[in-house]
Amino acid sequence: MIIQPTSLAAQLWAGAAAGTTAAAESWRVGTLLTARVIGQNDLGKLLLEIGGLTVEADAAGTQLPPQFQVRVLTQGAQPQLEVLPGNVDERVAMQGLRERLPQQNGYAPLLGVLAALGRRPVARLLPAPLRAALATLEASINKPAEVSSPIGMKEAIARSGTFLEAHLAEPKQATPAADDFKAALLALRRTLADLPAARPGAATAPRPTFDTPPPLAQRPLVAQARAPEVVATEDDVDGLVGQLRVDTRAALSRVEIAQLESQPQAGLWMVEIPLAGAGGYDVLQLRIEEGKPGPGEADGPWTVGFAIDPPALGAVQGEIQLRVPRVSVRLWAQHAATVTRLETEFVSLRRLLEKSGLVLDQFVCVHGLPVPTTAYSAVLLEARA
Repeated sequence: MIIQPTSLAAQLWAGAAAGTTAAAESWRVGTLLTARVIGQNDLGKLLLEIGGLTVEADAAGTQLPPQFQVRVLTQGAQPQLEVLPGNVDERVAMQGLRERLPQQNGYAPLLGVLAALGRRPVARLLPAPLRAALATLEASINKPAEVSSPIGMKEAIARSGTFLEAHLAEPKQATPAADDFKAALLALRRTLADLPAARPGAATAPRPTFDTPPPLAQRPLVAQARAPEVVATEDDVDGLVGQLRVDTRAALSRVEIAQLESQPQAGLWMVEIPLAGAGGYDVLQLRIEEGKPGPGEADGPWTVGFAIDPPALGAVQGEIQLRVPRVSVRLWAQHAATVTRLETEFVSLRRLLEKSGLVLDQFVCVHGLPVPTTAYSAVLLEARA
């Protein structure tokens, strides 16, 4: 695949090609350069950083990783660059994504069934091993109070399922932690697989179709609303078990996509944390990125994006930027009343940060949600299970 940079940095490109800039030596034909996806402009062009230059590029229908290598094929104002295949690990990750994307879905359908079973007598009719597996899954879900402190949030991130295999690789860690969300999902899947097949003619109760965007690093976060409550009766047990099989497989695929998209070597982690809210379960989505230190800096900046959609607030998204000791917070809220509620917490937030030795540099709360823009939407035509 060949991409052709366009007008954004045409003068810099031309200068490099003509040997009039310091970048000339790095743009010889055959040179390998590191490229990074920055985003997308209003015209649908990719914004890339290649060899220290920011450029626009035409790469329609192409799924590019966040970082990759290119080879210079031709010079000139619009040089041609060849995207090189990734290493073995990257190719394995991409194969894993291709296998899991058609199966994935958000956590909301599974969590909706779990919440309904906790309030319905039909739960007593489920096989004992399945009730035990569902209880384990419920115990792995955090409560809001548990993530309200730095230590609690750190523990919730560690138990989100994203780091399960990393924890198993640690010395003296032979079995999965009982409160790890992915470990609980795996146990539930094993239990469901051991149950007898549904009776012939048993049908799953119709439910709204979800097409929840997968947690990809190249896509913006999208807050996940709760699924409508499942109303099951004693005659629906087989159908309920069948739906649990589908929802569990979809949730596991979603955890694995987040794991494949997390890139510790690049300082990027995709994390989703189920939370037990009032009357149901919500999902806190996180995109955590560690930047590179600047000149004279010991630590680089941190950026944390988040999204959540609890019924009491509606959809809320935000971005927190930390460059010690300064913090900037930008929030978007679906409802005007939520904007007012969040703005009233400004003083409390500033005081909490000051106690930690941090300075709130900026606080902005906007009514309305950011419009998602991505160059990859055409590639992922369907994401639901």
